Amino acid sequence: MRPETAAAIDVVWRALAMVDGYTGAGQITSKGVRDIVTTADVAVEDLVRGHLDDILGQPVVGEERGGEPPAGGSPYWLVDPICGTTNFASGMPLFCVNLALVEDGVIAVAVTGDPSRNEVCYAERGGGAWALRDVGAVRLQVNAESTTLVIEDGKARESTREHAARFVAASIRADRWEFRSLGTTLALPYLAAGRIAAYVVFYATALHCAAGSLLVSEAGGVLTDLEGKPWTLDSTSLLLTAGYDLHAGLLALAASTRP
Repeated sequence: MRPETAAAIDVVWRALAMVDGYTGAGQITSKGVRDIVTTADVAVEDLVRGHLDDILGQPVVGEERGGEPPAGGSPYWLVDPICGTTNFASGMPLFCVNLALVEDGVIAVAVTGDPSRNEVCYAERGGGAWALRDVGAVRLQVNAESTTLVIEDGKARESTREHAARFVAASIRADRWEFRSLGTTLALPYLAAGRIAAYVVFYATALHCAAGSLLVSEAGGVLTDLEGKPWTLDSTSLLLTAGYDLHAGLLALAASTRP
């Protein structure tokens, strides 16, 4: 295990303990339409930033405190302290802590924390995806037998939001899958662990989904954007599936429902 991975795993466990210590969401502030931040979001990001700086001395780009990637391709971290803040603020345990190390423009290390399962998942590029549980480290593998899709509109607006609405309607009418919307990228470690078959997001930045995308890829999943192009840090949509047949089918559905 890389020292960067070990440091990220350590701080994600600390972050889960910190979140568990909050009796409520604390102060809630609106950041825009359907977008809020709580005191816990900021506290977790500050914890992560301080830890990564102390241990690794590497810069951080975060959801709450911002930041810019360093010039010249130097390593940096993407941190989404609580992905699923609305769920957290509502008292629902469907949220996660996401950390991703970017090296030379690609995700090299990913760590996610799931408070509902008291579980931390991690991946190193080329090294598989793993879950840390009471029984130790368990290798993750996608499950092509699942029939559950998680579809999110994300921060979609205007024509992209209409596309999301048409896609959801078509997926329900197809009567081939179980449809869910969780409101968090916790769906990505779920996909890596074989609990769901696909995750579709119409608008989300790498800050939110970079960590989970590497988890799923290293667990054997198929990753592109919604046009079928390779997913990159600049992509704004995401299509991850447990198999190529399902991936092709959902790409076709996306094409047929585009406004």
